[in-house]
Amino acid sequence: MRGALIGALGAAAVKTAEPVMASEDFSAFGRTAERVPVCMFDLGASDPAKLAEAERTGVPLPGPHNSKFAPVPEPTIKTGVAAMSAVALDLLAKK
Repeated sequence: MRGALIGALGAAAVKTAEPVMASEDFSAFGRTAERVPVCMFDLGASDPAKLAEAERTGVPLPGPHNSKFAPVPEPTIKTGVAAMSAVALDLLAKK
C-alpha cells in the first residue's frame, strides 16, 4: 500500500506511524478462519494553518467523533479518493 500511496500522492505526503490502539473493530476480520488482510490508514483533513498553530502551541486539534472537528472538505475528499483508488488498483493488479 505504501508504494501505491507514494505513487499517487508523492513521498512527502505519505508518513509511517506507529500502530495505535483504536476503537475500530474491523480488525477482527483479520482474525477469522479466512484471515482477511486488514489495514487502516489516517487521512489528514486539517486546515494547514490550524495544524501549524496546534503544533506550535501543543494544543491538539479536535479529531473525528468530536463536534468541533472541522476538516477542509475539498482537498480532503480529493486526496482520500486518490489514495483509496491507488491502493485498490494496486491490489487488484496483483490478483
